[in-house]
Amino acid sequence: MDEIINNVQNNWSKDIIIRYLYIKLAPYFKRDLKYFLASFEDKEKQYNLGFINRFPDVVCSTLADFYVKLFQEFDINAKKIIANSSKIPLFALIVEGDNGWYFLNPLEDLFNNQYNLKPVSFGIIPRFRTIKDNYPYLTLLPQEYLASLDDYLQLKYLDDYFQKMHKIFTNRVSANLFLGYPKNSHYDLKEDKVNYYEKFLINLGNVNGCFERAQLYQYLNDIFLTKAEKRFVKVIICGNISKPYIFLQILNKDCQLMYKEEVVNDKYILAKIK
Repeated sequence: MDEIINNVQNNWSKDIIIRYLYIKLAPYFKRDLKYFLASFEDKEKQYNLGFINRFPDVVCSTLADFYVKLFQEFDINAKKIIANSSKIPLFALIVEGDNGWYFLNPLEDLFNNQYNLKPVSFGIIPRFRTIKDNYPYLTLLPQEYLASLDDYLQLKYLDDYFQKMHKIFTNRVSANLFLGYPKNSHYDLKEDKVNYYEKFLINLGNVNGCFERAQLYQYLNDIFLTKAEKRFVKVIICGNISKPYIFLQILNKDCQLMYKEEVVNDKYILAKIK
């Protein structure tokens, strides 16, 4: 983490610094399972008592605290804010960049930033009424401007690749041909698609938190599975908080397949257990 922070250049603008740290530091965090796997009652209790900072395990409040403190070290004004009116509210932050104040939600973008997908909560105007009422002066950063920051920082994203794969894999004919079957085959492709995940996709980026890895598989399901197939491929977090596991469950007509995610030689694999 220190290497990333120390790489900030003196000639960088505020917005370049903010964008760089927001994206590049994401792999150092993971969602706190003591909160995210808890019941609503336990979550409310944690909120009312005050969130405990269990770095690198984070919730929205503690991650916002981290970035506020960090940005201030670079003379960038930042504030943690309550973003909505939920019983357990969302905490995010606003920063004063080169052209005014804008909104950031680093927890929502945590997986995207780890998996080399474009951030979706950077410089937006959220729909929350709380934001609109309390911070009417926020600036919307245009996509063209964000692209210029990314070009400067030489940041590359996988979004275009996955959009292309979504069109291929959610079309029966093109999916058959891509996976080596006759174009009019009615073979069940769910297992082939999961095998494709393992071979090419599950070790991309730097996604190491259990909750974020579950998000990774859900994202791949959304990209590669048809609407009908999604009903039969489930992502499950099992085990206890100190040693959680991720399973992929595939329900077929005559059987149930289970894959357990494991780490072998510093690489994630999907070990078939049924």
